[in-house]
Amino acid sequence: MLAFPEHRRSPPDIHQIRPGMGAGREQVRRLEECCREAGLKMTDLRRVLLHGVLEAGPGATAVGIWKTIAAMMTGHAPTQGSIQRNLNLLVEHDVLRREVGPDRVWHYRVPSERRVAPLITFVEAGTGRKIPCDVTEIASLLHRIAAERGLAVQGASVTVVPVGLS
Repeated sequence: MLAFPEHRRSPPDIHQIRPGMGAGREQVRRLEECCREAGLKMTDLRRVLLHGVLEAGPGATAVGIWKTIAAMMTGHAPTQGSIQRNLNLLVEHDVLRREVGPDRVWHYRVPSERRVAPLITFVEAGTGRKIPCDVTEIASLLHRIAAERGLAVQGASVTVVPVGLS
């Protein structure tokens, strides 16, 4: 009879990264700050993942990031499922960007700058007046829907009419 452990493996520890490997501390700190601003809790797994993303370089795939992390760690690397779940979360919170390559594989990169302009603009149909919308829940919903389809939202416009004129 096969025996299955009743517990998960221990989470990766940032101290298991081999000396001389991993990304620069300043780069990782900047990404950690982006995570905090986005409302994400920094876990050991996410810290190791940030090192892996930076070390793998722009355009790396989830498998490439996982292999990079496996080479960096002295202990066991996180599972591919854990890596993918956290990559999805980082993309959803606009910490990382995901693009679909011509090979239909997702490629990840660190954005060059944080978005400060509103993601969504309401355009009044009659006048063409533009009204910025900075409701984070709507932006988060758009990011999640796009990420589920392998896309990235760069901006969105919604045409609106005054109430009673539709």
